[in-house]
Amino acid sequence: MEKERLLISKRIVRVEYDFRNTTNETVVSEVAFPIPPFKYVFDDMSRDFADFKAWIDDKPIKVQKEVRGLVKGRDVTEELLKARISIETFGGYDVSTATDQITALKPDMRKRLVNLGIVKEHKQKGKVIEYSPSWEVSIKYHWQQEFPPGKVVHIKHEYVPVAGYTQVQLQGFKKRITDSCIDATTFNEVKNRVAKAMRKQPLGNNYLSAGWVSYILTTANTWQTPIRDFEMIVQAEKDEVASLCWDGPLEKVGESKLRARKQDFVPKKDIKAYFFNF
Repeated sequence: MEKERLLISKRIVRVEYDFRNTTNETVVSEVAFPIPPFKYVFDDMSRDFADFKAWIDDKPIKVQKEVRGLVKGRDVTEELLKARISIETFGGYDVSTATDQITALKPDMRKRLVNLGIVKEHKQKGKVIEYSPSWEVSIKYHWQQEFPPGKVVHIKHEYVPVAGYTQVQLQGFKKRITDSCIDATTFNEVKNRVAKAMRKQPLGNNYLSAGWVSYILTTANTWQTPIRDFEMIVQAEKDEVASLCWDGPLEKVGESKLRARKQDFVPKKDIKAYFFNF
C-alpha cells in the first residue's frame, strides 16, 4: 500500500488507498472492509449501511455484503437464521412496540436464544415483561479486485458510521472516559466549554455529551506493509472537541480538526475517536 488517506467524523468515514502490484503478474485478490460491530441502540436503528459506497479509480463498483451476529465474540449467525430473525435490524425490535420477531418466536425457541445469551429477558417482580436483542451486528463488505503488474489502483469507500453516545458529568469524566487519551490542554478546553454552557443555563448540572466513532485500522495489515504514506483527519463539528489515543503527534488544525501523518506506518491498534459537545 503506497498511500492511505482516512477521514473520521460522526457524519462520514471516508478512506482512500493507493495500491501498487509489485510483481510481474496480474494479481486477483479479495478486498474486504469490516465495519466495527455494533449493538442495539434504541434511538438509532435506521442504520443498515445501505449508504456504503466504493469506487475503483473513481468509478463506482458493486460490493458484496456479509452480515453476522456475535455474542461476546462468538458467532451466533446460524442460530439467528434458524430462528428466522433479521440479524442486521435486530429482529425489528423497538422499545415502544411489542410486534418484533423476538416476541413472535415460539416459547421454546425464544428460551433457547435466552440460554445462549443471544436474547435478554427483562423481569419485573419475577415475571418476564420483555425480551431484547443481546447480539452485536458484524458487517463486512468485500469484492474481487484485479491488480495489474506495476500499476497503481486507487480505491475509495465511504459510509455513515454508527456513532456511540453517552452523557457524563465533568467531575466523573476521567473515570468514565478512560480511552480518549485526552491531554491537559484539551481537557481544560472541555472544562471551559462546560463552564460557558453553565453560565448560559445556571440550572445545568455539569454534563457533557460524548460521542465516538470506531474504525478498524489494522485491516491494512492484511496487505503488504508498511503503508508508505499515511494521513488521518479526525473532523469534529464546529462546537465540538475531539480526542483519541494515537501513537504519535496529533496536529490541531483550526478549532475542530486533528491530523496525524506517518511514513512507513504499520498499524498496531484500531481507532476510537471521541467527539465532546456541551
